[in-house]
Amino acid sequence: MNTSTREAKLTYIDQIFELNSDFVHREVHIYQDQVQVCYLETLVHYEQTYDTLITRLSHLHGVDSPIDQIALSPSTRVNVSLTELVNAILVGMLIIFPQEGYDNIVIEPSSVNNSRSIVEAQTENPIQTSLDAFTEDMYVNISLLRRKMRIKNLHVQNYTLGTDLPREVAVLYVEGQADPKIVQLIDTYLNENAMMDISDVQGLLKALKQPSYSLVPTYTTSELPVTTKHNLMEGRVVLLLDHFPFSLSFPSIISDFWDVKTDKDQPKLFMYLYKIIRITSLIIAITLPGLYVVLNSVNPELLRIQLAVSITDSREGVPYPVLVELLMMLFIIEMVIEASIRLPKSIGPTITMVGGIILGQAVVSARLVSYFLIIVVAGSTIAHFTMGTYMNTVSIRLYKYVVILFSALYGILGLMSSIVLFCFYLGTITTFGVPYLSLSTKRGRSE
Repeated sequence: MNTSTREAKLTYIDQIFELNSDFVHREVHIYQDQVQVCYLETLVHYEQTYDTLITRLSHLHGVDSPIDQIALSPSTRVNVSLTELVNAILVGMLIIFPQEGYDNIVIEPSSVNNSRSIVEAQTENPIQTSLDAFTEDMYVNISLLRRKMRIKNLHVQNYTLGTDLPREVAVLYVEGQADPKIVQLIDTYLNENAMMDISDVQGLLKALKQPSYSLVPTYTTSELPVTTKHNLMEGRVVLLLDHFPFSLSFPSIISDFWDVKTDKDQPKLFMYLYKIIRITSLIIAITLPGLYVVLNSVNPELLRIQLAVSITDSREGVPYPVLVELLMMLFIIEMVIEASIRLPKSIGPTITMVGGIILGQAVVSARLVSYFLIIVVAGSTIAHFTMGTYMNTVSIRLYKYVVILFSALYGILGLMSSIVLFCFYLGTITTFGVPYLSLSTKRGRSE
């Protein structure tokens, strides 16, 4: 290589990384050859890489120059462009600039071990099934799925999206189970938006042309490889985003509200029992707050006289209308839920439990709300968290306010109309051509 060209490239790389204190540009000797190396010391374990390289060279014969031996290794790249050199340094590669022969050599070094080990799931509570969870390393996550699915029909395709902030995305599907149209659409969208920076899941959904505002999610997430395995075998296409310890499974369908994949590791009768409980809870979570408004302020004649008198007695002295009373308690519950999520795990459950008990007792004693309302809010809140996924829980938490508004305006007719409207809305949702009200995502399902 021309010496001036090498110096120009080294100067350019030094300028690119001049404000990075972890960038290393040094001169070293590999046996008798003097070379320049460039790397990021926060990503590359140089001493271990150098020892491994020397050990490997000592066992190779038949090539005179150690530089030739390195260049002929199947894990190295030689004479790459300047832009690729910069990108290689950013992803943790080590660059060697020999004095002669090769323009540059890119080798994969021993990396600094900063990955989180495989531990139990933190956001899901698996029962009687595998406990291992995904990590931030996308390739580790693929490995976890490969170990659970030793089948030749599992295909993995990698994409790199973004220019200023490149990020890797892996698309997994099982041939023969997944709909080829969905796989083709995802491939098309990712290739069309290859230059789009994906800094979060919202950016990925934008690249996949998913709706920005949707009451129900068009995908399901999971921290558990075993759940993701079931999603793949059901014909869904799974996306793994680098540095994101959750899988995204497309498409989502109505049964995700009550279908938990790990239930299949238990007897079938128990699985059906859990589904019945979740479906009942779904109905309670949507209708119970609205029904409280209907029976107290709009259509009290629907109640038996004994129950109507009991509810009226419980509201004696409450200064607020039923709607204000209900919204006030629901907002307090929403704050308690968010606080339980954000607080440290060591004190979060204790603080929220004690705070909820004290606050609930205080508002009742102060005659700000009725006893019946505490029962309604507690019952509907518990019903929320029986849903199949947390995102579906949030969907119901949002839509119950629509039900409450319709119930306050039109009574029992408004309550029923809001439920019908919700069903109509679900009927309009499609994900990559799959209707949300489908009962299956497998290839060959009834159209």
